[in-house]
Amino acid sequence: MTETTTADAAARLGVSQRQVQRLIAAGELSGRRTAGDAWLLDALAVNALARSRPGRGRPWEAATAWGALWLLSGLDAPWLDSRTRSRLAERLRDIDAEELVQVCRRRAVLVRCRVSESFVDDLRAALVLSDGGTVDLAVSSGVEGYCDEPAWSALCSRLHMVADPRGNATVRVTSFSTVLHGRAAMPEAVVAVDLAESYETRERAAGLRALGRLLR
Repeated sequence: MTETTTADAAARLGVSQRQVQRLIAAGELSGRRTAGDAWLLDALAVNALARSRPGRGRPWEAATAWGALWLLSGLDAPWLDSRTRSRLAERLRDIDAEELVQVCRRRAVLVRCRVSESFVDDLRAALVLSDGGTVDLAVSSGVEGYCDEPAWSALCSRLHMVADPRGNATVRVTSFSTVLHGRAAMPEAVVAVDLAESYETRERAAGLRALGRLLR
């Protein structure tokens, strides 16, 4: 796993460096500033974003993206009114797996980090896990799951976590905490989208297959 510059990221995504900076500011790409005030980005996240940008459809707002994934998983989405739920269900009948990955990317900000092995169990207990089990494929080794923004700040402090593209934890931080309440693990459609964003070919293919099945 490596880091890349904004210039290389711009070339990979087919956008300007200014647009890459906008993606960082919007939380769609994670990175760190160097001593010279330049940005270094997670190259794997850049590649995942490049693969999820088929050029069709604007990203949905978090509430809509989460609602779609809840409906695909056979769950109610009580934060959506009946009219919005009906329109979304109709939209899901016409969308394909690749486009769904694209439009749902604002559901959370992906952060790769490192946590001491002595704190791994504590981190796992604090997250709503997204481990791939519901689509019959475990994700890459390490901890993977969701938390909200206040919990993320507290976890970084309590567990001494640091951003690291080579780290053993993948955390998706969402501002839409409604979907986290009372859950220990994410439903099938969420796990499938997470896998479909992976840089690992096998994981990505499994996620897209699962989404295709759910969309049918």
